[in-house]
Amino acid sequence: MSAKTPSLDIIANVGIFAGRGSLPRELAVHLENNGHEPYILGIENESEEWFSDYNHELFVWGKLGRFFKHLKKNNIKQVVFAGGVTRPTLRFRDMDWGGVVSLSKVMTFMVGGDNSLLTGLMKLFDQHGVKVVGVHEIMPELLTPSGLLFGRKPSKKALHNIDKAFEACKALGALDIGQAAVAVGGRVVAVEGIEGTDGMLERIASMRASGRLYEDGRHGVLVKTMKPDQDMRADLPAIGPNTIEAVIKAGLKGVAVEAGHSLLLEKEQTLAKAKAAGVFVYGLDPQEAGAQS
Repeated sequence: MSAKTPSLDIIANVGIFAGRGSLPRELAVHLENNGHEPYILGIENESEEWFSDYNHELFVWGKLGRFFKHLKKNNIKQVVFAGGVTRPTLRFRDMDWGGVVSLSKVMTFMVGGDNSLLTGLMKLFDQHGVKVVGVHEIMPELLTPSGLLFGRKPSKKALHNIDKAFEACKALGALDIGQAAVAVGGRVVAVEGIEGTDGMLERIASMRASGRLYEDGRHGVLVKTMKPDQDMRADLPAIGPNTIEAVIKAGLKGVAVEAGHSLLLEKEQTLAKAKAAGVFVYGLDPQEAGAQS
C-alpha cells in the first residue's frame, strides 16, 4: 500500500485533540516538520508534559461553549482526534451555557460504546463548522501495510488463531465493545472490554501464571481490527512498543492488525522490540481472513 501525500488543505489550521500515548506527539512533530504550527487541545487532568512545547489549551468536559469559541478565535478550522482519553463524566456544575444547550445531544451518543460517542462528537464538531480529519489523512504512512512486517512467517496454527481472533474482533466491534482479541490453541481466550488492549493482555498473563491457560503460547496471537462501519477519522486500532511489551508478558507469539485500517506507531522502536523478543508483526488483509480456518 502506497502512502498518499496529504493535501495542504488537510494539514493547515489543524488542532490536535490530544489524549495519552505517542500518537498526538507524532502528529505534532510531523506538522512542525512540514511547516505548520501545531496547536494542542487537551483535557484538564489528562495533559502531558510535552504539551508545553507547543501552543496549547486545556479544557474541562462540559464547557463546550468556551471550547468552540476558542477554536474560532484561533482560526482552528479542523481537528484531529489522537490518543486515549478517559470517557467523560459530565457534571452540571462544570458546564457552561454551550454545554447545557448541547446536553441532550451529548447524552444521546454517550449511552453507546466508544464508536457511538466518537461519531456523535464528530457530528457536534461539524455543527459548529469544525471539520474532523483522520490521522490517516495527515500521516498516511502510519497505516499498517499488508503482509509480514517483521519476524518469521506465522505458522499454520498461528494463522488459524489469527482467523479465529479476527472473527471475534469483528463480532465484538459490531456490538461497539472493543477492537482486539487473543486466540491460543485454536480458540479465542480473551476479548477486549472497557479495560483496553493492555488490560486484556494482563488478563492473559495472569491466566498463564495461574495455570488456567495451559497452552505454551508458541502460536498464540493478538489481533486488532477496525469496528464494522467505523469512521476512520477516530479511534483506529493501533499498536506500538507498549503493545509488544504486553504481548511478550502474555507469552504470545505474534500480533496481527488489520492492514489499511490500523496504525503502526513508533515503527522503529516497535519492530525493534518485536525483533528482540522473536515476535512477529503481521498486517492482515481482511479479504484473506478466514482462509486458514
